[in-house]
Amino acid sequence: MFHKRGLLTDLTNWRGLFLSNFLANSPISWLTTELTAYSSRMGIVPETQVAVQQGVQTRDLMSFLAAVQTWSERHKQTVYALKRDQMKGFDYLAPEGFYDAVRAYGLPQSIIDLDRAAQVDTKCRIRTYYGPTAPIVVSGVTKQGGPASPLKAIYTTSLGHRYLDDIAAQDVDSLVITTSNALKADPHRRDDTLQVMVSMAEATDDSFLFAKSLRTFPIIRTGLDFLNAKVDDPGARFAELKDIIDAFNFPRLTGRLPITLLRKIVAQNIVSRCRALLSLQPIKQADAEALDVRISTKIHGILGMPFSPSSKILTLPVSLHGLGFPSMARINAGIAVDGLVRDLNHHIAAYRTMARITLAEWTCDINGCVYPLDGDGLLKGFTHYYKKIPAAWITAQAVMSSMDDRLSLRMTDQHDLLIGAVSISHAVALCNHHNPDRADNPDGHALRTMRAKNIRTLADLGYWRNDETDGSMIPASASLCESRRVTAAVTGPSTLVVQLNGRNLSILHGELMGHILALVLKSNADPAVIPTLYSDHQNSVDLIEDIQTQQRVNMLYTRGHSAELSLPSQLNREADHYACGSQRFPELVPVAPTPTFTMDAYTLYTKVDGWVESNARNFIDFFLAKEAAERLAHGNRLRMLNSVHDNIPPPDYPYTRALSIRKNLEDDIALYARSGQLPTAVVLESRSKLPSCMCRLGCDAVESVHHIFVDCVEFKEWRCAAGEEVSLRTERKLVEAGIVEEEDQRAILKAAKSLFVDDAAVWPLKISQYYLGRIPRIGDIVTREMVPDTVKRRKLASHLSADWHTSAIRLAGRIFGSIQRTMAARASS
Repeated sequence: MFHKRGLLTDLTNWRGLFLSNFLANSPISWLTTELTAYSSRMGIVPETQVAVQQGVQTRDLMSFLAAVQTWSERHKQTVYALKRDQMKGFDYLAPEGFYDAVRAYGLPQSIIDLDRAAQVDTKCRIRTYYGPTAPIVVSGVTKQGGPASPLKAIYTTSLGHRYLDDIAAQDVDSLVITTSNALKADPHRRDDTLQVMVSMAEATDDSFLFAKSLRTFPIIRTGLDFLNAKVDDPGARFAELKDIIDAFNFPRLTGRLPITLLRKIVAQNIVSRCRALLSLQPIKQADAEALDVRISTKIHGILGMPFSPSSKILTLPVSLHGLGFPSMARINAGIAVDGLVRDLNHHIAAYRTMARITLAEWTCDINGCVYPLDGDGLLKGFTHYYKKIPAAWITAQAVMSSMDDRLSLRMTDQHDLLIGAVSISHAVALCNHHNPDRADNPDGHALRTMRAKNIRTLADLGYWRNDETDGSMIPASASLCESRRVTAAVTGPSTLVVQLNGRNLSILHGELMGHILALVLKSNADPAVIPTLYSDHQNSVDLIEDIQTQQRVNMLYTRGHSAELSLPSQLNREADHYACGSQRFPELVPVAPTPTFTMDAYTLYTKVDGWVESNARNFIDFFLAKEAAERLAHGNRLRMLNSVHDNIPPPDYPYTRALSIRKNLEDDIALYARSGQLPTAVVLESRSKLPSCMCRLGCDAVESVHHIFVDCVEFKEWRCAAGEEVSLRTERKLVEAGIVEEEDQRAILKAAKSLFVDDAAVWPLKISQYYLGRIPRIGDIVTREMVPDTVKRRKLASHLSADWHTSAIRLAGRIFGSIQRTMAARASS
């Protein structure tokens, strides 16, 4: 320790020597990093131990325990779980326990020597009010908080875990999980042959010991409770989340909190906590939507409006004309589906096997051999199978089936079908499901006869042979839901161009298909000549060179878009020419299937997107939000009908970062107007708050939202002045973009002047809806003839859209703020 500045008695003015700490900790940190990776690679740490397992999350163990609990319910098998909570703190672990584990696992003696050197004569100084104490020398103590402490603790306790596994392997009462079909000696699919022995599950100092027989311990019959969470109990988790939301209080300021600040507070203080709890145990989707409503109600209480807004509009992204608040419903849906995919593809065998056993029983025992996560299986709900199927899986299946383009979780490995390793009874059950009225379907008597003859699988009846075989993009940068067209081209002695169509494509698919085409064209070439394939995609070249076993094609990297005159560069330019040029003639280019990269055994799939290889949570969040916006567009007096207006997303700044009171009043107006909850005379009269619905400012008209913002004479001058201001700024932007001809400017300036008035020639619905954050379709008036360059045209349209949108919500906030002040003055007088 050394004194850095200020008073000697101020402890914050003392600093440790960074160099000495680095020298002391870096060898142990390096050892911990390397030993952790080695332990995972060699399987030293038990599979059901969460700590220091690379790539394992706490939710994986919770899902594993949920599978054990639901298996017990399905099989009517009593399972006893001894809950054990060890004494916390690594200081109580003797270093000899770690050394015994190192010797038992056959690790080098140098690990022990290095750890002993780090633990001998360690000097500790205590910082007090009067300064640091004299050094206290300690030896042979496991330092809590040190880089190696967690690993040493897990190594020590893993010996007990391994010892328990050895005992359980010889015990008839040990818990062995397998499917009911396997117990009946009639495995339907390959997953029915799986089994996993569950003796212990632990997360550092919390653990469960499992058995099927009763011992002399007190029994709690309410299911498993682990890591302060009830396993497979979405109701208890929902109650906990509801209490968190209800107990949260927004900070009190002298003025009203801006809605943008409310959004940050909700995201950082409420949603972040709830997301962590949902990752351990997702809840029912209806309960998640109820949480959104509770958050919306708390926000409504801050904003001071009389009627509550729509929680769905509040949680829509800004790009879909929402307010951009996090949605608990979409977060819960993404966690549930992503967790299901993760369980079935887990890299730890115990978790993966348990998940696949659960899925096999869900398929055959509960759903009549119909796979529940694809095809007809998605048409059936399983909400009445709680406690028999993990609740998170039921939520995931419900979310997948509710999407407009149903999301499937397909099995990519169908090898057992090719070799006939499928039970005949499984095949018959599927035939009966798809063709229930056929009289020639085998019955139970026929199946029993075949089993008596030892004919159980399709392979017992026979087998078949089959031979297996396993750019340019428009638009160049597409959004998640935007359709794409990718072309792949190969040129040389022969030229071939194909196109790929879909929504979940990238330029990488075009590059990959180009490589495939080249190999196809070369398949009939002279086998004595090894051709050379040039590609401007460096990653593909490196990958193929790494995995190449039979060198039939020399693959070399060549720099793309180069002006060099070498043969590779000229061939690359020619291939680019065919790939880009063919985009103009899609009807002449043959369509090829989308090539796939390495996929998991269970991969998400939709008809429109094909295989979903992107992040599952982002994918589900995006499309659930999009579907919610589309449902809101129908009805609701067209308040959320966005498709007929400008399709450029609104600017983010006014909704997510602006902190001024005026700008946040604009956001409030947008939220309540889109929800139909703005307190106009029409709304107040319909709810018995006013005796009349006529305009309170003196107009001889009904005071609707449209009347206030578009027709009311009281604000005519404001609308005219705002229209002139927008028109001047628009004209200035057009001149900056090089559009100076009066004929080219006329349509755009007319739309700018009509932004705040009804104009059937400008507004798609014949009336102005600027107060809802809508503007006319700029893309229809900023044409290719005006600005031929695509990038410049999009840039101009984006600038105009942001300016018009900001002006629209600013005027709406100004008008309604004036009305509120007028009504408040009348009420006080």
